Amino acid sequence: MVKVLASDDDYLEGKVIQMLLERERPIVTEFCYTRSGRTAVEIARTMKPDIAFLDVQMPGLDGIATVEQLKLLNPNIKIAMISAHSDSEYILKTMKAGASDYILKPARPQEIIRVFDKLIKSDAIGDSGLLIARIRELIQNILSGQRSEALRILDLLWQEVIISTDQDNEKLRIRTRGLATYLINSISDRHHSPEILILLHNSMIRSINSAPVHADFKGYLIELIDTCLQLLDQYANDAGHELISQAHSYIQKNLQRNITLEDVARHIHLSTFYFSRLFKDKTGVNYIDYLIQLRLEKAKLLLLTTNDSVAVVAKKVGYSETNSFSRLFKSRLGISPSEYRAKNKSPNVIGN
Repeated sequence: MVKVLASDDDYLEGKVIQMLLERERPIVTEFCYTRSGRTAVEIARTMKPDIAFLDVQMPGLDGIATVEQLKLLNPNIKIAMISAHSDSEYILKTMKAGASDYILKPARPQEIIRVFDKLIKSDAIGDSGLLIARIRELIQNILSGQRSEALRILDLLWQEVIISTDQDNEKLRIRTRGLATYLINSISDRHHSPEILILLHNSMIRSINSAPVHADFKGYLIELIDTCLQLLDQYANDAGHELISQAHSYIQKNLQRNITLEDVARHIHLSTFYFSRLFKDKTGVNYIDYLIQLRLEKAKLLLLTTNDSVAVVAKKVGYSETNSFSRLFKSRLGISPSEYRAKNKSPNVIGN
């Protein structure tokens, strides 16, 4: 279980962080947002957050002072600062105050996830240099396909984890979740289907969260190692997945254009007929359905994180006709783009 506190006088920034973490990182079981540093400190007294995202400039107690107060309450809290300031001296001040990382506004979704994972990793591996070395060795053996050696390193690593947690079962659960996230992220560059990795991560974290108090947490990591080895082996020997990965990347980069099946097939040097069959075989959906789904997901994000009009959002996701976009949106989601924005952007804010 990971508790996250976000404090930013810009409501949209806080909403993006909450939406991303709740959707992409199920280990986040409690999230609280406030618009002021003073309120953040008061909430932290009872909430006891593991991670905090703080704006540098807030009314009343500013970000740097808030960091200092949060660190006094809990020296182990991990803090990421969010600011439009890119000045190196300014960043250094936040680090001296106790921040662990720094995100420049506007905060990109991938950057928020990267920083969150980094903070989780630092908590998962602790301060022990031996633990860090063991984890790196474990990952290297997984990436090279050496199962027996990977399990041997896991045995040594687990002994260190047992010592560092004093065999406390809930601490072991937290470390197991952190290590699972770390391992899955570490194979991401070698795997061509991020959707599968997200499903694997979410499934594993839910299993660990729901495990009984005296569960064999090491067994979850063994299962994860075997799954990672299987996925890596499968994708190393399946050229089709590499081609589909290239197609995914091309589609995502060109959502605003009128990209046809023929365009994508031409980009990865396949016939339209063969690509259509390959895409359906590897993803389980046809090209048109996938494109619509991707565009609507991007549209939902833009509706919640920007003040762009519906017409502008439609163009950014590849629809030149606003009416056509609105009809499609409502047919798939049951409400219009404007209704979706109004419903989901309603503030649920603590403090001022």
